[in-house]
Amino acid sequence: MKNFLFAIAALVYGSSFASAQVKMDGQFMASKACPAVVSIKKGTNPDNAAIEAGKSYQLLGKNKDQATHYWLNVPGANPAQRWVATDCGSADGAQASSAPAAGGGAAVNTNMGTVKAKKKPKGPKDGIPFYVLALSWEPAFCEAMKGKAECKSETAASYEATHFSLHGLWPQPRANVFCGVDRATAALDDQHQWEQLPEPELTAATKAALDRVMPGTQSVLQRHEYTKHGTCYPAGNAEQYFKDAIRLANEVNGSAVQKFMAANVGKTVQMSELRAKFDEAFGSGSGDRVRVSCDKAGRFSELTIGLKGDIPSGKSLAKLIAASGTIDKGCQSGLIDAVN
Repeated sequence: MKNFLFAIAALVYGSSFASAQVKMDGQFMASKACPAVVSIKKGTNPDNAAIEAGKSYQLLGKNKDQATHYWLNVPGANPAQRWVATDCGSADGAQASSAPAAGGGAAVNTNMGTVKAKKKPKGPKDGIPFYVLALSWEPAFCEAMKGKAECKSETAASYEATHFSLHGLWPQPRANVFCGVDRATAALDDQHQWEQLPEPELTAATKAALDRVMPGTQSVLQRHEYTKHGTCYPAGNAEQYFKDAIRLANEVNGSAVQKFMAANVGKTVQMSELRAKFDEAFGSGSGDRVRVSCDKAGRFSELTIGLKGDIPSGKSLAKLIAASGTIDKGCQSGLIDAVN
């Protein structure tokens, strides 16, 4: 379906879309209101469409590797596919450029030489941090990644067969990546050489809890998540970052949302039903702050949940969700995949 949208857009808008060299699949979280234009060059915006701060949008592509603009699906706009400037928010999707920006910072020694570490980015203008919590459905992930260690070990009795798996907790906006990380290490992460990244320092209890809720630790996902995202978390250490991420994932897994998923394994469901379970578990309107992703085969694959507030203080998931903005809802229905 996505390739079809790209083809149609290219036919309709010609040179405007021809500059989109890199397709992407993920989420764009807006940090401020910005115009959403049809043409980058001309700035065409026939209906004065704009993205809203705190909302999430489906990410379709970017105009080049070192992007100046992202190609988004903007509900309500006509046409819905629009360009927005990269500084209007954060993108976290497949094929996103992860190279850290140039800048000052303390020198860090690595086995690839001494390079400058990236300064910690500035926080949001209102001083209240915001995040994206990403929870995956492991059986769907393993349909395409059967060679992964966590997929080889997965069985119908595995925890992740009926519970959400932690993908990550991502500080926003997009500039909040690779904080204090030298460029050599960031490059290893960008090249998916995660086995060469440093292991986060965790207590035995936290590591055991993480292994349960993040089966990707079998493929050292935790090294990637901490290097790219956790280094920008306000707590300043891996132990607190993962404890907080585990706590939030466990809140979802201990709620009516997980019970709904487990009861419907093997069935195709309307995602409006899933959002209704978020309202039931975390308060009215919570479901409007959740984006549901489905893969090309129509399988439910991931939830991304907007959060705003002080997570390290222990604030509940319900309060963090309520403080965030509504987002693009994503797919309308999907199969809740079973372990194969």
